[in-house]
Amino acid sequence: MKKLFIILIILCIGCKRNNEKPKKVISKPKITTTLSYKEQLQAIKKGTSKDSILSNDIQFINDSILKGKFKLDISNYEIESIKKECYPIRLHRKMFDEFYNEGFNNLGDLNGDKKADSVFVLHALNYCEEGDSYYFTDNNIPRIITDSNCCHPTSIINIGDIDEDGKSEIAEYYSSCASRYKAITIYSLKNNKWKEIKSFSFVLNDQYTIENDFKKLFKKISKNNLKYFVISDITENGKLVTSWEKIKIE
Repeated sequence: MKKLFIILIILCIGCKRNNEKPKKVISKPKITTTLSYKEQLQAIKKGTSKDSILSNDIQFINDSILKGKFKLDISNYEIESIKKECYPIRLHRKMFDEFYNEGFNNLGDLNGDKKADSVFVLHALNYCEEGDSYYFTDNNIPRIITDSNCCHPTSIINIGDIDEDGKSEIAEYYSSCASRYKAITIYSLKNNKWKEIKSFSFVLNDQYTIENDFKKLFKKISKNNLKYFVISDITENGKLVTSWEKIKIE
């Protein structure tokens, strides 16, 4: 009886281990507190193998990811990284190839300079950032940081100049990857910074999809006034719980 009890315990432990989800392995550089930030960074660079790239390697990003179509400047973001002592992440080259194959999404003129602006997605630059970020092909337009790793260039759209200040407002489709409850956030470019105006629900459904209907979810009523379509839930009978809401953008 005692032997049977011991065998049962071993089996239970084995089942528990087999049910655990495998953890995503990221090459996190070792940090030595006796070294300065710059010294630590140099040590991390030296310890990076040829088949890996640091997440903030701007030369690699410009040459191999953006391929000369646009030259990204991350110097302002790097200043913040140094202040907070946020170290870059080691990423495998294959991950870059798989991650950045979606290219650019042309949004038209966002900041009123008569030039078309496009958006693209990059991985977190360092360990202080929790998710991907949206970057624009004008270094004067600030990036939008997220805590999601399910960002795509098509998840940003130009919804027009609602407040008629010569700059277009945008909407971001936010996905946490797993849940069917998503969100859409409206931003306005104010004083060279993105101001979050409103965030509302978008529940995944068969009637409306982001791919086909994203632009249909917004209607300008008049100067500063916008209508947006909320899909907040689905009933047990499969009926969508929806409403048109109004917001003022100033």
